[in-house]
Amino acid sequence: MTKREPLIIRAAIVAAITGIIHALVVMGVLTIDAAQETAFIGAIDLAATAVIVLWSRGAVTPVADPRLPNPPGAGRDRADA
Repeated sequence: MTKREPLIIRAAIVAAITGIIHALVVMGVLTIDAAQETAFIGAIDLAATAVIVLWSRGAVTPVADPRLPNPPGAGRDRADA
């Protein structure tokens, strides 16, 4: 599953980490006021999104340029002829 669906695994890891940080803020373990909490959680969410994008960028195949296997004996594509 890690090779077939890399975004699911990576997004779940990042979501779990951000969820723990959110819980620490809400439970008061990280003592900050409401304005700081809003800014802090917003920054965490944006950073988490960036981490997912950067971490997973090389693990997915672009739709515009798929790397499809060429089975033996399939011949050339019409566009190549």
